[in-house]
Amino acid sequence: MAESHSHEEHHSNLFRAYMLVAIVLGVATATSFFFNWLARPVEDGGAAAISRIIAFVLILSVAIIKATLVGLYFMHLKWDWRLLYFLIVPAFILGTMMMFVLLPDTVFSWHNDFSIEPPPAPR
Repeated sequence: MAESHSHEEHHSNLFRAYMLVAIVLGVATATSFFFNWLARPVEDGGAAAISRIIAFVLILSVAIIKATLVGLYFMHLKWDWRLLYFLIVPAFILGTMMMFVLLPDTVFSWHNDFSIEPPPAPR
């Protein structure tokens, strides 16, 4: 009996955490819209409350916070990091290897562009 009670409390705590994160995500989305609204110029030709660059930095910061919360809670990285570690590290290694393998093709591809006329030969 005691085990089922603690099991129900565990699910109740998780549900509470999910709901709290969902509320924080909603508030963060609203703040992003608010920052965007502050960056709009006034209709009578006046200046905006904040510059576009500041609004961009603030909206990007909110997006990073939201992505972190989604990754930690809804993608279970907070609890299953040890298991996902074995999937993420090889993906980074293979991605880095692929970058180095394709780098020569990317850098020297302009030599193989046949649509460009070759320069005239010196006389």
